[in-house]
Amino acid sequence: MLSLQASYAAPLILLAQNRQDDRDRVQYEQDRARNDRSIADTEYLTREIAGLRVALSEVATRDFLRSELQQLVKELDAKDGHRTVP
Repeated sequence: MLSLQASYAAPLILLAQNRQDDRDRVQYEQDRARNDRSIADTEYLTREIAGLRVALSEVATRDFLRSELQQLVKELDAKDGHRTVP
């Protein structure tokens, strides 16, 4: 009796295992694709940040402009001090 039950159960067990293997394979492929997209997104953002850093290094900052203006004011004050009043 048990042998008869085992002969019917074995194919069903194998079928269930094959289905689980298929689900695992699909899940693995989806995880791998998601991981590849994450890596590509990270690399893209890294390049964008690097580009922004390069662009910002060429932009005059507030502190740079302030120091340049202060230097110009000093130069103008020095020129006014050296001028003779008519």
